[in-house]
Amino acid sequence: MRRRASLVPLAVILCIGALPILDGSARADASLGAPLSASAPNELDRLLARTDSEEQSLKSEMVDLGPRLDLVRRRMRARGRAYYRLIRAGLLPAGGGFDALVDHAAHVERARMALERDVAAEGSLLRRTTEIEARLLKLRADRAPLEMQREAMSRARLALQETEERRSAFARAFETSQRPDSVAIYGADLGPTAVDARSGFRALKGRLPFPIAGRAEVRRVNRGGAGGPGVELVAAIGAPVRSVAAGRVAFADSYDDHGITVILDHGDHYYSVYSNLGAADVRVGESVVSGGRIGVVGAGNGRGAALYFELRHNAATVDPSPWLGL
Repeated sequence: MRRRASLVPLAVILCIGALPILDGSARADASLGAPLSASAPNELDRLLARTDSEEQSLKSEMVDLGPRLDLVRRRMRARGRAYYRLIRAGLLPAGGGFDALVDHAAHVERARMALERDVAAEGSLLRRTTEIEARLLKLRADRAPLEMQREAMSRARLALQETEERRSAFARAFETSQRPDSVAIYGADLGPTAVDARSGFRALKGRLPFPIAGRAEVRRVNRGGAGGPGVELVAAIGAPVRSVAAGRVAFADSYDDHGITVILDHGDHYYSVYSNLGAADVRVGESVVSGGRIGVVGAGNGRGAALYFELRHNAATVDPSPWLGL
């Protein structure tokens, strides 16, 4: 009884394998989604850089896989057709004798093995393609929280920098002072006369006008960081706030829990401070006449609608009560 050579069913030629054969280029999964401390911006940048690098590498590999997969499939189709012709031949070479039949069987077996290698290679490439697609999806998912965290850290650093700059500007506002006679004086002002201007701001003690016109409830307060007493003048939100004397704007910005604050330099190192403003109508460097509008009363940051007012000589807080005639 004659034995036929071991043959692969025709279905093998038509099906696509999915053998678990990897090309060794799979990358270890990095723990990119772990929460980071705000004190580790360099680590965050390194993780994002590594994510970008891996994504670019995977995309390049994906581009390379396309031609390789196409080549394997074309080769597999050609070998499949050749193998099909061989198995269709069956025992026809038997007429050439035993040696011819053995050669034919060996040829069939080689074609079968080559075709199986092509099927395995196709499966490996398809498996790698699937892995890359899944990895790219994960990298994109991992990048989103990292980018959000980097943006949040950037905003936090910027906010901290702005806060420090404001604190520095607030402190610098009390470091220099103009000469009293450089302040513009207007005859219709409510504040100092020309004689007062020549005498300096200290001549106004007991005669300073209130920074809010009309009736206002006045109370003495001590605010943190001020180093001394100030006064709060309760008024309606949006009420105009006016300069108690002519001066130059040394600071006009938000400052810690004081809210929007304006500092006027009145010369001879005397300063008036107006905090809890709803808005400032002046800018640093501008000259303000006595009684000139510098802003409006704000909502109060939890304290109610009230203007906070200070006087300072150099950086030291001066009790404003005797200056206002209280």
